[in-house]
Amino acid sequence: MELNTNQLKFIKINQLGESYSVSLVDNKEFEIIKGYGSTVIEAINDMHDNLI
Repeated sequence: MELNTNQLKFIKINQLGESYSVSLVDNKEFEIIKGYGSTVIEAINDMHDNLI
């Protein structure tokens, strides 16, 4: 399954070497919460776990 990042309006994705960070941002691009992982999906799941 391929992730279409154009649909993730309030998600900011950064590549950190061989890993990724994903941030939930508001409309002014202030970071609210972050997640980290070796893939974008893992980083999104980590961010989601941090919300729960």
